[in-house]
Amino acid sequence: MSALEAYCSPEFEKAFGLSNWKERAVPAFNDDGSESFRDANGELIEGIYLGMPNDLYHSLPALSSSGLKKFCDSPALYAREYLSSVNRKRTTQMKHTFDAGTYGHELCLEAEGFYDRYFRDLVPADCPDAMDTVADIEKALVAAGLSASESKDDKIARLLRYAPATDTTTLKTLKDIDAALEAAGQPKSESKLEKARRLMAANPLAEVFELVQQQNRDKHGAAETLTVNGEQATAYGGKLPIDGVVWDDAHRVQASVRSHSQANAIIQNGEPEVAILALCPLTKLWLKVKFDWLRFDDEAADVKTTLSSRPEDFKRQISKLNYDIQLAFYSYVAELVGITIKRFSMIAVEYVNADICQPYELGLHRIVKARQRLDNSFKNYVECTQTGKWWGWSKEDCVMVLD
Repeated sequence: MSALEAYCSPEFEKAFGLSNWKERAVPAFNDDGSESFRDANGELIEGIYLGMPNDLYHSLPALSSSGLKKFCDSPALYAREYLSSVNRKRTTQMKHTFDAGTYGHELCLEAEGFYDRYFRDLVPADCPDAMDTVADIEKALVAAGLSASESKDDKIARLLRYAPATDTTTLKTLKDIDAALEAAGQPKSESKLEKARRLMAANPLAEVFELVQQQNRDKHGAAETLTVNGEQATAYGGKLPIDGVVWDDAHRVQASVRSHSQANAIIQNGEPEVAILALCPLTKLWLKVKFDWLRFDDEAADVKTTLSSRPEDFKRQISKLNYDIQLAFYSYVAELVGITIKRFSMIAVEYVNADICQPYELGLHRIVKARQRLDNSFKNYVECTQTGKWWGWSKEDCVMVLD
C-alpha cells in the first residue's frame, strides 16, 4: 500500500464523496464564441474550464504554478521572467528538447486530431543518398557544366520566378538585378535551395535533400504563415512540420507511457488539460492551474518528460524544479472549487538515453511539507508584491558565509 492509499479508503470517500466536477465544468468558449471564463466587464470568473488553448491560459492575469515555482527558487528570478522586459531567446537545442517533450505530452494526453495538426518533416538521415551540403551541390553543378555561383542570367531567372511581371529590359547591371530581387523580397545571393533547383534543372536525376524535404512538405498543401505560441511558423495545408527526430522522440514517449500498465491506467476515466480559475480567500490573488489529467474520481496526473526517470535522479529533480510545490498548488486551487484531490501521480518519461516510463507519488510527509512551503510562498509573494522588493537568495541584505 502506498502512502496515499489511505486517501482512497471507503472512509475517505464516505467523508468527502466525489466532487462530480465534470458536471460543473464548462467549455472555455460559449456557443457564440465568447469567453465563458470572463464576465461582461472582462473580469475572470471562478470555475472549471475545458478546451482552453495553452496560449490563452498562459495569458490570463492569474498566478500559475510555473510562476510560483520560479518564485520559490528566488523572487528575483520570478521578477526577471514574469515582470521585466528583458527577453532572452532560447537556443535551437533548447527548442528541440522542449518540443520533443511537448509533442510527446500531447500524444499521451490529447492524441485526437494530432495528425490533422502536424506531419513528420524529413531529416537528412531519411535520405542517406541525397546531397546535403553546399559544397556537394556546387561540386555537382560544376560536373553538370554549370557555374558553382549564380550567374547574371541565373539571377534574372530566379527573379522572374518570384516576380514574373518584372520588366527585365530595364535591368542593365548586377546592381539593378540585386535591387529588383530585394524589392521582390528575395535575397541578393542564391540560397542553398536555389542552388539545388539549378542543379535539378540541369540534372533531373540528382537528389538534393532540401528539394526532397520541400516536396514532402508541399504534398500536404499550400504554404501559409501561422502564429504559434507567439512565434511565426510555416504550415502546409494547415499542418505544421515537426522535425523528424523530434517526431520520433515524441512517439516513443507515447509508446512508453501507454505500454506501462500502471501509467496507462492512471490516464483513463477523465479529461485532459482541465483548467481551473479561483480567487484565493487568504491572499486575494487570482490563481490558475491546468491539470494534465483530471480523473472523474478526483485523482490527478502530470506527465513529466525527463532526462532520467531513475528514482534517485527524479527525486532530486522534484526538489530542484519544485514539483512538490506544483502538486500542492494544484491541489489547493482544486480545493477552492470543491475538488479534493485523493491521489496525484507524476508519470516520469525519458527518451534520450533509453525509453523508460515510471510513475511516482509523493509520500505523505512530503505532501504536508510541500503544503507548508506553499503557504509560506503565498505570504512572501504578497509581501514582495506590496513592497516591490523581489529579493534574491536572502530576504535581508547580508554577507553569506560559505563553509
